Amino acid sequence: MRFLRVGAYEVVIVRAQDGEIRAFQNTCRHRGSLICKEREGQVAKLVCPYHRWTYELDGTLIWAGDMGAEFDASKHGLKTVSLRHLDGLIYICLSDTPPDFESFAELAHRYLEVHDLANAKVAYTSTIVEKGNWKLVWENNRECYHCSSNHPSLCRSFSLDPEVAGVAADGSVSASLQAHFDRCEAAGAPAQFRLAGGGQFRLARMPLQANALSYTLDGKPAVARNLGRVAIPDAGPLLMFHYTTTWNHFLPDHSLTFRVMPISTTETEVTTTWLVNKDAVEGVDYDLKCLTEVWVATNNEDREVVETNQWGIFSPAYVPGPYSPDQESGVAQFVDWYVDRIEKALSPVRLVAG
Repeated sequence: MRFLRVGAYEVVIVRAQDGEIRAFQNTCRHRGSLICKEREGQVAKLVCPYHRWTYELDGTLIWAGDMGAEFDASKHGLKTVSLRHLDGLIYICLSDTPPDFESFAELAHRYLEVHDLANAKVAYTSTIVEKGNWKLVWENNRECYHCSSNHPSLCRSFSLDPEVAGVAADGSVSASLQAHFDRCEAAGAPAQFRLAGGGQFRLARMPLQANALSYTLDGKPAVARNLGRVAIPDAGPLLMFHYTTTWNHFLPDHSLTFRVMPISTTETEVTTTWLVNKDAVEGVDYDLKCLTEVWVATNNEDREVVETNQWGIFSPAYVPGPYSPDQESGVAQFVDWYVDRIEKALSPVRLVAG
């Protein structure tokens, strides 16, 4: 069995011998100790290190010593966490009443299927902590206004066209971007811009800079053996975000997932995972440095940007300035979505006399 701890919320995801994937709260039902202390690994059972309470991989408590004749182990299994599969990706929700997932899954499936992520393997994972509020991390991600002055490596391939990161208020796109969508769609790679879920998620296959085929310093593919079935090499990345925890880039040759987890009001964990074809061989089909160097550098540059931003807004003299209408439409879209969600969550409950 393999397990993976997710962020600061202490969730453990397990894959059993039968291939079934499940998620549990990573706390023992006895005294609350963490069960899995490492970020990932392999075990036969889930054993609490405190008093050795032992759980099966389906969460069932199978051993608890000296608990007395009246103790009912069936009432003390691990608490499950809602988990969904989507074309090789795994989504979890901590709520006891998870929100609708189907509308997102139905839309995203059409775009993701061609990338064949179920046949991917992890080539590399990077986890950094940005000392900034998670909203600042997201706001930084939702624009490329800062890219030319902060991301020299990324700017060799990622388009600086504001349309790529932005969101037009009326949902329109330029004729040149629509032509790119149409070309990709005709080649069997769904691309058309979609913003849905009240603005919570977006999918669009965006072009890279001229002559760039992947996120590399020379613009050439990072992996010789493609991941998926995208027929045209210059299709660019499928950009997909789903507030509040993930943005993703799916290219013809490899894919990247980004997980955003708030740790505190001023700390955010960002985990980046590089996915390649499961049959790709390091040193033969790809060079790990070439594959990862652009986004390793970009993530660290973004960390510095966010941390500097966080320190600046601590100043009592700080007053927010206006957004650039051309460059920061994506930031405005995120903030509008967030404010709308907060207003709905905080709206007073009406009491109706019966």
